[in-house]
Amino acid sequence: MGQHSDRAREALLDAAEELFAQHGIDAVSNRSIAEHAGSANHSAIAYHFGTREDLIRAMLLRHTVPMAARREELVAELGAEPTVHDVIRCRLLPLVEVLDSLPRPSWRAQFLAQIRAVPSAVAVLEESVDALDVGGDFRSLTAKVDGVSDAIMRARSGIVGHLVLGVCAEYEAQMSAGTHRGSWIKVGYFLIDAAAGMLSAPVTQPGGVLDVRERPRLI
Repeated sequence: MGQHSDRAREALLDAAEELFAQHGIDAVSNRSIAEHAGSANHSAIAYHFGTREDLIRAMLLRHTVPMAARREELVAELGAEPTVHDVIRCRLLPLVEVLDSLPRPSWRAQFLAQIRAVPSAVAVLEESVDALDVGGDFRSLTAKVDGVSDAIMRARSGIVGHLVLGVCAEYEAQMSAGTHRGSWIKVGYFLIDAAAGMLSAPVTQPGGVLDVRERPRLI
């Protein structure tokens, strides 16, 4: 009975991730998710998760445990004076490795890109990110980069979050469609290099800082 319930729960998570990725969070009903998962019980979401917010929370936390463990492993391997590139690699590589491990077609990156833009999910997102410390705040790098203030690093961190999830979502869609023959790991290191360049770029206008509102980060 327990195994059957676990399989049903996983099928609902898979169905929700696919539908949310394709159509957006607010455009998909709980009934549609249940039907897509092959369940005749239209109240399956309520039965297995409780509220819709509980479903989204379960989706967000689905792969964060292995990501957090992998990050700890990479951090433990750092030398005494890690570079900007080293720190970013610890942040981004675990996400890419999880995406690489998923069966194809996959929808994880596209779902994460969707969820970041949904105001109704912000509270759940904040709670889930804080619960497992999977934020992508790079302000700790301020001391490593000459001339970059904490405010500028915070603003750049927000841009990096959008960049990484946007590129991963686009790449995932191309992979699922069979129009891209690259690899997730190559994409990951491309993004690590790009993020390192952005975060450590010289500041030519010290007073020109984007007003990036604090929001949850998923990288």
